[in-house]
Amino acid sequence: MKFFLLLLAVLLVSSGCKKKDVTVQLPLYILVADPYIPIMQLEVNQYTSLYSNLKIEVRGTSTREAIVGLLNDSVYSIVIDRPFNQEEIQVSQQISKKVVENRFAEDGVAFIVNKQNPISYLTAESAKQIVTKEITEWRNLANNHFTDKIELVLTGRNSGMYELLQTKFFPSAKQIEPAVAFNLQREVIQYVSANIYSVGCVASSLVIGKNVNVKVIPIRIKTENGEIKDCYPGQQELHQALYPFHYSLYLNNAESKEKNTLGFSALVLSHVGQKIIQQEGLVPVVLPYRTIQINAE
Repeated sequence: MKFFLLLLAVLLVSSGCKKKDVTVQLPLYILVADPYIPIMQLEVNQYTSLYSNLKIEVRGTSTREAIVGLLNDSVYSIVIDRPFNQEEIQVSQQISKKVVENRFAEDGVAFIVNKQNPISYLTAESAKQIVTKEITEWRNLANNHFTDKIELVLTGRNSGMYELLQTKFFPSAKQIEPAVAFNLQREVIQYVSANIYSVGCVASSLVIGKNVNVKVIPIRIKTENGEIKDCYPGQQELHQALYPFHYSLYLNNAESKEKNTLGFSALVLSHVGQKIIQQEGLVPVVLPYRTIQINAE
């Protein structure tokens, strides 16, 4: 609620002071949640290759800060890893802010540990108990002989990952309290790679199929036919919704503000843009296709 009142006050004051006869030309840039900066840079490169005079800058930030930037008109387009929460929707309605939401990809939460950690799997319940600190020692997990305390490592409360864990996957009135918090998910990966008793939560697209010095723990699931399977957050498992901790990515634009942001959205959702999404480890919402020419003899 404090966020709502503070942001609303800033928006109302700034709108009251703005001169109606002055047109402010904002620089064209996109605020992007930190795990997806390289992917969106590839999308921007593809789009700007079509227009030689157009320049779009990709700037990394937290999900919360990206949403604030869109709502206060400092930016026209953002890429985030969760939908607006109720508080943010309330703000946008209060200021009559129209936002076009484009779901463009799927990703998953990867649970990572140090490579020396012997753990071979987690269940969805044990993953929850680690994050909510119902389990605080490695020896309380069935397949681990470590006797030390679990060190939970996350990004901060303004990040999409934190809010996904807090409100989507493990909703609870109790606030999640990591032992160590970083601004960037790549910092989480780096820390876990160097600390043997730590466990972190990061976007699966950062670690699956990538050269990183951590171990991704599969989630043990029961399939529809009763088969027990250790499931990794790979593209196929996310697409088939087998992996329990999957989430959507969104490209949001301020409605009717800047034609190039709308054109960029169209590119991301096109065959070319979705192919980039697929090649970089995410699950596209529109599966890319390939046309095969068959000549009859």
